[in-house]
Amino acid sequence: MFLFRVKVEELDAIKLDMLMADLNRNEESIRAKCPIREMSFVAEGGRKQQGNELDIYLALDDLIEPKQLRDLASEINALLDSDLPKGGTQRVTSELIHI
Repeated sequence: MFLFRVKVEELDAIKLDMLMADLNRNEESIRAKCPIREMSFVAEGGRKQQGNELDIYLALDDLIEPKQLRDLASEINALLDSDLPKGGTQRVTSELIHI
């Protein structure tokens, strides 16, 4: 099994709420890109401060094609691009871990 983790840092409360809502609303579309066993979102930080973080965790099957992973990353990037302003201070990192 693989774990695909995307971490979005330095969010304010409004951007965090918008991103969480978009991820929940687009869950079916995200799942259509790749065989996802489990999907979860973990938000950290205070409600009124800059510096909130969002971790997106996607548990993927062992048998995953490179195109499926590229499509999945593209779908998540599109959601991030629509919610995060250009030139903002948000930092986005991702990693793929084989478990």
